[in-house]
Amino acid sequence: MAQENWQNNSIKLLSVLLALILWIYVSNEQNPTGEKLLDIGLVQTGLAGDLIIADGMPEIVRVRVVGNKTQLANINPGDLKAVVDLSQGEAGDITLPVQISAPPGVRVAQVIPAEVRLSLDSLVEKVLSVTVSLRGTPAPGFTALAPVCRPETVSVNGPGRVVNTISQVTAVVDINTATKDVNEAVTVSVSVAGITVKPATVQVTVPIAGTTLSKAVPVKPQFSGTPAAGFTITRSYAEPASVQISGPVEVLNTISEIKTMPVDINGVSQNLVREVSLAPVAGIFYAQPGRVKVYLDVNKTEQQVEEEPNTNGSNPPKP
Repeated sequence: MAQENWQNNSIKLLSVLLALILWIYVSNEQNPTGEKLLDIGLVQTGLAGDLIIADGMPEIVRVRVVGNKTQLANINPGDLKAVVDLSQGEAGDITLPVQISAPPGVRVAQVIPAEVRLSLDSLVEKVLSVTVSLRGTPAPGFTALAPVCRPETVSVNGPGRVVNTISQVTAVVDINTATKDVNEAVTVSVSVAGITVKPATVQVTVPIAGTTLSKAVPVKPQFSGTPAAGFTITRSYAEPASVQISGPVEVLNTISEIKTMPVDINGVSQNLVREVSLAPVAGIFYAQPGRVKVYLDVNKTEQQVEEEPNTNGSNPPKP
């Protein structure tokens, strides 16, 4: 009787085992196991408020997961989490494992990298004055005065080993060809990466002042050639007699008159009026007006007057 029960139980157990093997076989045939690579964003947790990750933290890790065909088809990177626990971290270098959590039924076969070597540093804040750097030059006749920055200082935050090397922050303002005050919100730049600047922008005003002055100077007519034989120039003048010139102070101080372009008087025997341009002067921006009239009075020489014949028929009186 006992032998018969044992045989029955053995047959039942064998049936269950065969059914399980058959189920596994059918499952693998219908929904086979496979692998899939996923790129997962790596995050940290537990970092103390006075510490900062200075180096070594990758943005993503690559995870190889194993599962059946259906599971692999439906799984996405967002279904997994990659975490580095920094709750026990201190300032310095530390190596920690990458912890992966995956959906039920999916096995994590490999993590690349499986651990990360991080450099932790103390979080330091430093207050620095903003240096305003001017790019370009104002328009001719204008100059840039001392810039005004508001606020004058900003705070920089970051790893102590980096922040302690920073001695200057800069705000660059373009004043090229400016003819009036430049007022801009400018981003503050730092020479190293991984630093937070607060505030990130400052308001910079660069006063632009004119360096051009003007003054009135007399006009001096210039001539080329000579009058006709027996004639001479008795007077020459320009109209207007003076013009307004503009330019830098250092140039204006050296100018006491401005000349005209030469007027050709070769062979003239009577009064002359010519409109001419003013001769250019180095360093002068403009003259107003730019053209003048030149008047020339021409008379006969005294000798020629004495030698002219008496046209009324009478003899000149003897001395």
